[in-house]
Amino acid sequence: MRLRLHMTAAPVRTLGPFSRFGVWVQGCRRGCPGCVTPGAQPLDGGYEMEVDELARLILREPSVEGLTISGGEPFLQADALCELIGQVRSLAPLGVILYTGHLYEEICTQPLARLCDAIIDGPYLEALDDGGSLRGSSNQRLILCTPRYEGLLPFGTVRRQTELLRPHGGGLAQVGVPSREDRDRALQMRSMFATGGKSHE
Repeated sequence: MRLRLHMTAAPVRTLGPFSRFGVWVQGCRRGCPGCVTPGAQPLDGGYEMEVDELARLILREPSVEGLTISGGEPFLQADALCELIGQVRSLAPLGVILYTGHLYEEICTQPLARLCDAIIDGPYLEALDDGGSLRGSSNQRLILCTPRYEGLLPFGTVRRQTELLRPHGGGLAQVGVPSREDRDRALQMRSMFATGGKSHE
């Protein structure tokens, strides 16, 4: 089984508590104006990786507490992500945080949702971008599916944070949910690096 990916990176410290492994899947049909990952929208973009290979890559990062899955739209590749989480959790009890443009009520009965410890739901609405932590716009909600992260996610209550790091495969990425100021700063950074840069939620 294969996943089409936009990017992976670790350790990530801006998309959930502790040190995390970030997986950005490729492909989204929503086309939200102001999307922070427009490069992840084309369904035929990115690159493919075997689920087994990605699971091994994740398990080679012993310091990470969990996965944060974003995109793109994860539910377009739900079966492969279920397989990935199952393989990883068979060897390490990692937590899972997932971003989706769907409302929780639309996906709560799906197997992928049932594997998550927390879900941040809803489409990005640029007019409602209030700079709150861990979310793109104030319509989005934090759904705690298990008690694992209770009290550990300061959702929407503090200013967003981002970090610049090099993802697997090279390049430069701004990881986190960037504010407008952060996006402007990333554009300036891109001109400084021949490898380019990306912004990722």
